[in-house]
Amino acid sequence: MHRRRPLLLVLVALSLAAQLAPAQQDQERRLLANKLAQQATEAFEKNDFAGAEQLLRRQLVLQPGNFVIMYNLGCALAMRGESEQAADFIVRAVEHGFTDLAHMERDPQLASVRDEPTIRGLRERWPKVLLAQAENNLKDAQRTFAKGYEVTRDEHLKVIYLSAFNPKSFEAVRAELTRIAEWSKAGLFPDLFDPEASRDDAWVVVVLPGKSDFASWARASFGNDAVQGNSMIAGSYMHDQKRLVAMDLGATLRHEFLHALHWRVSTRKGQAHPLWILEGLGTLVEDYDLTDKGSLVPAISWRTNTAKRIEKINKLIPLAKLSSMTHVQFAGQRPLANYAQSRAFFLYLQDRGVLRDWFSDYERSFRDDRSGLASLERALGRSHAEIDADFKAWVRLLPAVPEEIKPGMASLGVEVDAGSGEGPVIAAPPRRTDGSRIDLRLGDVILAIDERPTRDLAELVRVLSGYEPGTEVTVSYRRGSLMREAAVTLLPAP
Repeated sequence: MHRRRPLLLVLVALSLAAQLAPAQQDQERRLLANKLAQQATEAFEKNDFAGAEQLLRRQLVLQPGNFVIMYNLGCALAMRGESEQAADFIVRAVEHGFTDLAHMERDPQLASVRDEPTIRGLRERWPKVLLAQAENNLKDAQRTFAKGYEVTRDEHLKVIYLSAFNPKSFEAVRAELTRIAEWSKAGLFPDLFDPEASRDDAWVVVVLPGKSDFASWARASFGNDAVQGNSMIAGSYMHDQKRLVAMDLGATLRHEFLHALHWRVSTRKGQAHPLWILEGLGTLVEDYDLTDKGSLVPAISWRTNTAKRIEKINKLIPLAKLSSMTHVQFAGQRPLANYAQSRAFFLYLQDRGVLRDWFSDYERSFRDDRSGLASLERALGRSHAEIDADFKAWVRLLPAVPEEIKPGMASLGVEVDAGSGEGPVIAAPPRRTDGSRIDLRLGDVILAIDERPTRDLAELVRVLSGYEPGTEVTVSYRRGSLMREAAVTLLPAP
């Protein structure tokens, strides 16, 4: 007989990654906590709830603020008939950050405690509980990101922003994230803002730190490798903590923000989607264009270039294999290639007009097929082998996206550097090859061209590649605290 694991034991690994930071606990404590978590999981699987309780209590000594352990202790005690103690631990879990009321309501291991007065009280005041948790989450974030941050609350998105960036630049980014949310509602998550469906959603704290603060956070959270070499961390959405931290206002923030929306919707249904779907959809909004009506349309990018290179050497992974990859396989084996292929595949679904239909079918049939493969076959009306063949042909025909400005291509005619996350920065006094003068100076931050965001060098190159030399464009930029625009005639790059 299949024995159900306790709720959130499947999240222990994620929680440990977020909470057992190298700067906070030494290696021996982390190893012991991992060992206890694994042993507790095994005890639950054997229905040894007394053993699980003892193991979890030992783990809680090592991680006194970990709500996952508190919740699982509540489950173990409930299964042992200790209803009052179980309810107390569930309340403690909520006080320390547990937010999934729907999961708590349907968890069969808590059936015996749902009528406990403390649990009934939680349900009755849940909206207030969520607000209190959001404020506690904010205060905790402010202990790490302490000086020079502005707080902004967005009731519609249920988001609290903590930003170190220029206020006007932040407002532009906030509008951009709202646009991404509206695109998500139209193209993926139709009930995203439904009053009834969203009533019990937890708030998310979005932190937009300065460069040095981000580096300190990344080092403390993930170790020194997170800020150097090929394993650098650009941002993270930590679903257990309901917190997003991004080093830039462009592709990273968009990607992680889509994760936050995706997890919000899947949590309502008690679903944890595989990484190929999470990351494929997250990367989808990294690069986009706008229609004449201002609607967002995901665009081809350097990731689709990568997919084209993979296809050219016949190394695209068959869909059946890609969709069955574990978290470790997807993130640990050729991760850049896996991310690129997943993004390209979801662009393919969008191009075929079935992205929303596929996702709706996938949610409905999740318990029968968590990989998403069966839903893809239904949405496209083809076998996965036929989809593979059509996808390969589609990738082969995609235009390549310039990844650098080559001689003769349209350019601003000035030298730029990457900047610190807000946008590329004018790196030298503008001296244009044709001798013309433009209203840009050393240190100006380039935010957009013709209202198309240019948050990093790759995005600037992609946007400029759509123009011909001699075209006049409107460049939006920040100079100190001032937001300005300049008409610039693009020059051929030397």
